[in-house]
Amino acid sequence: MGLDTSTRNLWAAALVAVVTVAGAVATVIVHEPEYQEVNIPVVTGFVGPDAPEASPGAPGPEWSLDAAATYDRQFAVFRNPVYGSGFDSGEPGFVDAGQVLVTMIGLVNQQTSGLDETRLAGVDADTGSVRWETPVESLGGCADTLAAGRMVCYTTPFEDAPVILAVDTENGSVTRTPTDWTILAMTAADDWLYVMEGDPESDDIRVHSGVPTDPDARWSQRFDLGSAWEGAFGHLMSTEHGQGVLELGGKVAGFDLATGTPTFTRTLPDCTQSARATEGGVVVRVHSDCTLSTVLGSEAVDRTGRVLAASDVEAVHTLAADRPADTTIPVLLGDGAYDRTTGELLWTSSDLVSTPRVNTPESYGPNTTQGTAVAVLGDVALLRDYEGKTEAALDLRSGKRLWQRNSDSYGTVVAAEGDTAVLLESDVLRAENVRSGEELWALPLQTVIDDDSWGSTPVVAASDTRLVYLTSGTMVGLGAAK
Repeated sequence: MGLDTSTRNLWAAALVAVVTVAGAVATVIVHEPEYQEVNIPVVTGFVGPDAPEASPGAPGPEWSLDAAATYDRQFAVFRNPVYGSGFDSGEPGFVDAGQVLVTMIGLVNQQTSGLDETRLAGVDADTGSVRWETPVESLGGCADTLAAGRMVCYTTPFEDAPVILAVDTENGSVTRTPTDWTILAMTAADDWLYVMEGDPESDDIRVHSGVPTDPDARWSQRFDLGSAWEGAFGHLMSTEHGQGVLELGGKVAGFDLATGTPTFTRTLPDCTQSARATEGGVVVRVHSDCTLSTVLGSEAVDRTGRVLAASDVEAVHTLAADRPADTTIPVLLGDGAYDRTTGELLWTSSDLVSTPRVNTPESYGPNTTQGTAVAVLGDVALLRDYEGKTEAALDLRSGKRLWQRNSDSYGTVVAAEGDTAVLLESDVLRAENVRSGEELWALPLQTVIDDDSWGSTPVVAASDTRLVYLTSGTMVGLGAAK
């Protein structure tokens, strides 16, 4: 059952706006078959006296895969299948299936803002060879991890006969299960599938759990959440850290992954700006003014819905990596660290709140301060104060600052193991010891491949076995983080 024309147009307009603002990485022209030659970048990078150099110990390229050559069309692009093909996210990526990395290749259609003639491709993580290619329908999205040993996707709600696709990542074979659901989000956790579907304008949202060929085999649960259709996109459901979280229209609800039982709800007039689960199933919820989106504070909610702790500090921590060593590591709210079992305030630090922004005509956003934590790794929090132009680290057990330095960096943690974190900073990949701040190695990505012609923001993702550098045109296997 497809969406009616008016609903389809609303959803299309909303998603095109999101792609334009958040994912417009490259402008690509398609449907020009008269151009037969294929320009294939190779793993040689820049040469000459001004060429950047990788430091000793940096991982080097082990294999390279080109989208145009793989697809046999000049303007083919790699895309992350998690975001689907109905609208072009502009972001390359893959679903990690162990020895196989499943990426999506297609042709950008600028009239529809989607991808045409889309294929899923299974890439060998060790060699970069393409094990299989499978044409697929217009995808609404895919779960970012496997369920019942299969990669699971769903077709867009614009299809007349929507289906759920279960992909065997070893050979690319697809099992299609018809559905009459209008699917809004799909995730997987502990090998189970979770599907969010329904009519948001009627406050009629349902979540199901099961396996790819029987998606409601375990349970189904209805939630009184809703929004306009144009608001039913983006991050709507998560099932990380053993707790389910739904976000829709400024409202949030938690649910038990095993039974679907609702654990808590927060509805209007107190808007939820974001909610995320962390170690122990604790959900950190940021609440804000519903009109101006000004942060009012945050709270930590346990598995039963009990509020463990709350802070009225107007600062939000956005964690690219959230990997506390165990439940003895406190959870961060505002400028404080709280025991994630009892809610006790353990310590506070002014380092957790950014330097106040000086309002100017060019300044943007309702909040003058931000939370500085960008990653929690073991018992260390990495901090970045963009306004104050510093980066630092805190010992999460004591609140003691481990190190601090001046920095204009806007790096994102893409991989971590032990005390080593790998960060992507513009076009440089850098590894550092999070406890000492010592740089371990640096890899200018231009030394890996000169792919500027694609105009793509580089993405580095960690699989189980290696780091992979991606642009719209190229995938490069870099090997494991050192």
